[in-house]
Amino acid sequence: MGFFKKLFSTDAASLQEKGDGLFAAGDYGSAKLAYERAREASSGEVAAALGVKVARCTDGIARRRIEEGKAHLTNGALELAIHEFEGAREVATDDDLVAEAQALIDGIEAEDAREQAVSEETTDEERVALIVGQWQEAQAAEYEEYGDALLDGLVLLNKEAFQEGRKKLETVLAGARNPRYLWLEIGRARLLTDDVSGGKEALEAFVQEVDDDGGENRLSAHLALARIADEAGGFEEAMSQFEAAVTSMPEDYRPYLAMGAFLRDNAHGPEALEVLETALELCTSRGQADWRLLQELGLAHEKVGNAGSATSFLEQVIEIFRSNRILDFPVLTATTLAKLYETAGRIERAADMYRALSRGSDAEQHARYHFEAGRLLRALDLEDEAHRMLTRARALATEDAALLHEIEALLEAGRDRTPSP
Repeated sequence: MGFFKKLFSTDAASLQEKGDGLFAAGDYGSAKLAYERAREASSGEVAAALGVKVARCTDGIARRRIEEGKAHLTNGALELAIHEFEGAREVATDDDLVAEAQALIDGIEAEDAREQAVSEETTDEERVALIVGQWQEAQAAEYEEYGDALLDGLVLLNKEAFQEGRKKLETVLAGARNPRYLWLEIGRARLLTDDVSGGKEALEAFVQEVDDDGGENRLSAHLALARIADEAGGFEEAMSQFEAAVTSMPEDYRPYLAMGAFLRDNAHGPEALEVLETALELCTSRGQADWRLLQELGLAHEKVGNAGSATSFLEQVIEIFRSNRILDFPVLTATTLAKLYETAGRIERAADMYRALSRGSDAEQHARYHFEAGRLLRALDLEDEAHRMLTRARALATEDAALLHEIEALLEAGRDRTPSP
């Protein structure tokens, strides 16, 4: 017998007695080691009885880790709490302890998902700064005549108090001597209150008043009028407005981008690609391509069945955001790319897209994104990650009965599966 083996070797009865003492003292880890050594030196019913004692030790370790996790939770250390609860879940043999640990993990995930879905409130001062910062010189000069009443109305619109904001702006209009840019604000306010005909009338007055002046605002007015015509089913009228937008800023790629998106939405895929390629030439001549243009090119290629080109353009959008350390990806880019990845069998990449969206600013769809990520992770046999995402989805999908049904079905199916290592 070797020196170390002789030094530490002893009989099974002594090891069991040692384990009992350690267990009574609450030293479950050391007791477990003693029982395991005793079991190795035993057989038959004695070994089976020692196996039960080993299980009692692991459950004792699990209980202690749960208590430690709860202490971390009280102190706000969520990551440490989850670490302890996951450890308890892994070592416990008692089904009730496993369920308790999992419920605590689920509770943290659900609360974290809810907190991420809540947006921060913007102050009125921040709103004013944002609004004024977008004014052109001639626009600011006109608005100075209207005083605080105009700003009050615009802030209300920004806060989505549309009726109150419109009322203030209409009062300003009633006292205006020579409104020009004010027509633009009136048009926007009327559209926000679902007064489409009134909004159209105001925007038409604005583009007539500014004539060849107006720059960005004139462009936005023509694009708004194009959208109004589109929603009314006036394809030719909408195209006329897009052409006016191009004429107002002929060297700018943005009216081409808007026209291309319009053509794509109206099932004119080849024409959309032609217009968007012109936009790309204008855009890249000034430097890096606008991510919105790359996104639209990706969507247009996807529309006509060019999956490879679609994926390439949309991946460029993701890379632009990542290179700027922004992980809140555009929804259309990420969802379309996820579908393309899944179709191509790149399941992990598809899951990555939905996981990113589940942490993004599109809070209304967080439940759906968590579910899709969970569904794909389940397909990859990443059971723990799938369960985590599905648990968060369930916490958020409180008002979507159909989605809840899908979530519960996947969670139920996962209970019969062995967690991934």
